[in-house]
Amino acid sequence: MTAVMVCWVLAMASGLSWARLWTGFLTLVTVAAFAGLQSASLGAWHGWFQLGVLGLTPWLLAAERRRDQVLRRQLQARESQRLSELSTIARSALSLQTANQQLERQIAEVADVYHVSKETARALHRNELFALCAEVVPRLLRIRGLRLMDLSEERSRVFRAAASTDDRMEVGEPGEPGDLDAWIVQQVQDSRQAGWAAPAHVPMPLPEGVTQLGWAPLWQGERLLGVVAAEEMPQRQAHMLTLVANQLSLQLARIRLYEQVEEMAETDALTGLAVRRAFMERAQEEVARSKRHELACAVLMLDLDRFKEKNDTYGHLVGDVVLKDVARLLQRNLREIDLIARYGGEEFIILLVETTIEQAMLITLRLQQLVEVHPVRAYDELLHQTISIGVSAFPQDAQTLENLIECADRALYEAKRTGRNRVVRWSAATMAA
Repeated sequence: MTAVMVCWVLAMASGLSWARLWTGFLTLVTVAAFAGLQSASLGAWHGWFQLGVLGLTPWLLAAERRRDQVLRRQLQARESQRLSELSTIARSALSLQTANQQLERQIAEVADVYHVSKETARALHRNELFALCAEVVPRLLRIRGLRLMDLSEERSRVFRAAASTDDRMEVGEPGEPGDLDAWIVQQVQDSRQAGWAAPAHVPMPLPEGVTQLGWAPLWQGERLLGVVAAEEMPQRQAHMLTLVANQLSLQLARIRLYEQVEEMAETDALTGLAVRRAFMERAQEEVARSKRHELACAVLMLDLDRFKEKNDTYGHLVGDVVLKDVARLLQRNLREIDLIARYGGEEFIILLVETTIEQAMLITLRLQQLVEVHPVRAYDELLHQTISIGVSAFPQDAQTLENLIECADRALYEAKRTGRNRVVRWSAATMAA
């Protein structure tokens, strides 16, 4: 009986491993051994039962093993199909996430562009446009300096702003383009595209502390209105600078149109003084008359010192009151034959008719001192304002009104550069120093 059990165990083991040949052989051996050794028991029902159990259990085990294998393959196939479906869903979700991120970036860009457009739309003059630009652009770009090269007029000007210790942009006085500005403009004109450069790519030194510089042009059709440049701007933000430049080009074109309409008027609506166009017409006549009769005259360019700070601190309504009050004070202290006009923004221009340079300097110093000591009541604020003045004289300094204005303007720039609240008389030696 031990041999029968050994053969049966081996048959069960082969059935468990689904070795059909060995299962059949070992089952036959088991049945044959049981029939030979237990032939007497076959006469009773339990003998046949034992024989059936010995012959059928290996095959039942083998069949169960086979069924488990089939079920396992089916489960693996379904699992593989589900994994494939999940992979497809995951790829779709990743694609949707990427598309969503791109859409969010586009929405953010549109919001930023709208923000730039909304903030700068309040500007009516170039200096106001740059001041607003210096406020809003650092919120969009990581920069340490900003400059706007204005090429929309015959005389180019550069507006500059630099980051202060509290990370705010401090706007400086507009000045003449330098070598770096001219090089950037040339790069734009050559490529008509935005650009970016490190010191190694620039043929002249960058400003102190600047290791990278990006720029974008301001186009109106085929005309280059200007270039905006950002110092210490990462190259990856060049696209955003281009979007900002596109908005600034629209605002600069609008300001040019506003100034053209403003020049068509005779009187400035805020100060009541003559506008630039009307002044230029009358002043041309006076200079021509002075030339015919060999008379002297003088041109004064005046600018309110730190006027933007008052606007930022007290608001534009207070700034308007200061402008009107200073304009009235200047007009009251001039002769009726003298010409005065609002030149633009917080700048005024005066033509002193039949006045020598010595007389003009006395008048100019008196105007500067009158404004300095004059209190300005603006709503609930009591303010004091100072002015810087540049002076040029006919016929010593220039023979045409345009050249006289240019000399006076350069003298005004020198007055502001050397400390403000002062009078500077133009001379070739002074300007060259």
